[in-house]
Amino acid sequence: MEPAQASNRRQKLRILFVDDESSILEIIPQLLVGMKNAWEMEFAHGSAEGLEQIEKSNFDIVFADLNMPGMGGIDFLKALQTRCPLALRVIFSSYADKQSILDCAGLVHQFLPKPFDRESLISTIERAKMIASIPPDSSIRQRISELEGIPSVPKLYQELVNHLRSSNNSVDDIGNIVSQDIGMTLQILKLVNSAYFGLPEPTSNVTRAIAHLGVETVKYLALAVGVFSQFESKKLGGISLDVLWHHSTRTAATSKSIASMETRDRRIIEDAAAAGLLHDVGKLVLASNYPDRYETVGRLSYLKQIEWIIEERNVFGFDHAEVGRYLMALWGLPAPIVDAVGFHHYPTKSEQSNFTALTAVHAANHLVQTRRQTRGGVAPPQIDHLYLAKTCNPNSLERWREELSRPPPA
Repeated sequence: MEPAQASNRRQKLRILFVDDESSILEIIPQLLVGMKNAWEMEFAHGSAEGLEQIEKSNFDIVFADLNMPGMGGIDFLKALQTRCPLALRVIFSSYADKQSILDCAGLVHQFLPKPFDRESLISTIERAKMIASIPPDSSIRQRISELEGIPSVPKLYQELVNHLRSSNNSVDDIGNIVSQDIGMTLQILKLVNSAYFGLPEPTSNVTRAIAHLGVETVKYLALAVGVFSQFESKKLGGISLDVLWHHSTRTAATSKSIASMETRDRRIIEDAAAAGLLHDVGKLVLASNYPDRYETVGRLSYLKQIEWIIEERNVFGFDHAEVGRYLMALWGLPAPIVDAVGFHHYPTKSEQSNFTALTAVHAANHLVQTRRQTRGGVAPPQIDHLYLAKTCNPNSLERWREELSRPPPA
């Protein structure tokens, strides 16, 4: 009995809270009352005590206040990054700290605004549990965490998230934020005027484009554009950034269309579009960190006439979907998007039995790839017909293919 109990203790999520305000450290246990059996929680008054704690033990998630005296939260998390690289790094911050938040976007995985409530605190911790299981092999997780080319959370995305959290926002407000970024403005207009997301007639009005795409889609478009831009100057092992972006936007549009055919749930439709945009981000991470080996993946996929993802697993021991799922969870994206990115090739690995964003992205990825005139000789992703039969209808794929092949109304 004792060894089993010890094993259970080791499996508990270990959390460290670091703040110079005693009142905050006293409030947190009250907010999390009843969770002591689920998590192991430690508390440190200020950065110095926090450093002592991470010297003595590893943690799965560390919360730190942004504005502590002496060593502030950012410097503290830099030290944490070196000493405890696998820990999820979360900053407590007020909305008044917006510029400071944006300045440390590459270092911090997630932000928790002050004042915070029980629901948001527990939600952040639960996402950390998801990260701890992605991928399940700890050696793989270690390798991913040590990669130099893991993209940071783009500043524009974080600014949109902060704005959506903190105010009664309007499309005009979002348009004003987006318009400050020329690259993002061009991508939105290009996307909304394309045949995939297109309006009845072209527009050069950013606000109208945002209203058509939806604020949530624009938020995740900012994330995708920001991530892709971080790889523009890097060698990508045979991967074309333009081709991958084109595929991602087509998959997003197709995912959104499929979801719109199956449900009126706006959340599912938006998640499908977001996951479609982000589903292949893991390819960029692998290709930038291992350009020569990733070029080998492409060459062998062509020679063997097999799916790209199969050769990724042969060469690396894990694949781009696992890397993408890790990143999505690390950044605190909603669970349906995390699952859709992580399981878009093998959807039965998820626990879902209903139509979700995963269903839409799995089908869209297949349909987009099989509609391409050329794939460089690489086998297209396979469709899981049993999964589709479980989550929607056995004949859904052909119905979607037929609907998507129709020209848009004049």
